[in-house]
Amino acid sequence: MIINLIYVLIFGFVLFWFYKNIKKNGLIWIIKGLLQIGILVLFIGGFFKIFFTLPANLYIKIIFLIIYSWCTVGINVNFIIPLIGIIDQRIVKK
Repeated sequence: MIINLIYVLIFGFVLFWFYKNIKKNGLIWIIKGLLQIGILVLFIGGFFKIFFTLPANLYIKIIFLIIYSWCTVGINVNFIIPLIGIIDQRIVKK
């Protein structure tokens, strides 16, 4: 019974937080959040999907880990972070 009350309070707080941010920042805030979550899911999900299909050779897995990390950081630093910065600027203008 108490656990259900805690869940309702947490869920209510999260919904209230979403309502306040949408009211303050508009729908661009939702787009920014979905973009960040999507990037996280795609990169982590892609890593695990490829990593577990590799052969059991340790050297291949280490090389894959290094190359995938390097490419992920490169994509995020050069493309995703500036894109999120542009979205933040649009949110601040509103």
